[in-house]
Amino acid sequence: MLSGTFADNVRLDHPLATSDRAIEDSRLTDDVAAAGGLDAVVGHRGVRLSGGQVQRLAFARALAADAELVLADDASSALDARTELELWSALRDRGATVLSATSKQAALRQADVVVVLADGTVAAVGPWADLAERWGHLAG
Repeated sequence: MLSGTFADNVRLDHPLATSDRAIEDSRLTDDVAAAGGLDAVVGHRGVRLSGGQVQRLAFARALAADAELVLADDASSALDARTELELWSALRDRGATVLSATSKQAALRQADVVVVLADGTVAAVGPWADLAERWGHLAG
């Protein structure tokens, strides 16, 4: 996170970035409004934000430039269940491809394809519904 405003963090001076839809799709609209708008300062490296807000702001940054591919490490670890489902739905509606490492059942259920890694190698590939019985012990 930058030490600037919500807008600074979303746009990153990208010439084509548009923040309104990205803020909405990242489920940050209410948070930004409560903070005083896009020009509200997020604090030094986002110190005024919760973990979930930081994660959603990072998604807004990727989506503001209409990213076709989003790489994320445990992308929804700090999100509540409802927000997580809404975020995955918004990403799907946008047609964005998300490549993420996660152990959250809710995120795994949203994935089109899950790749299970064991000891550094691919152990299984498929929809979570097909993999959960054997590999469910790995997900929380």
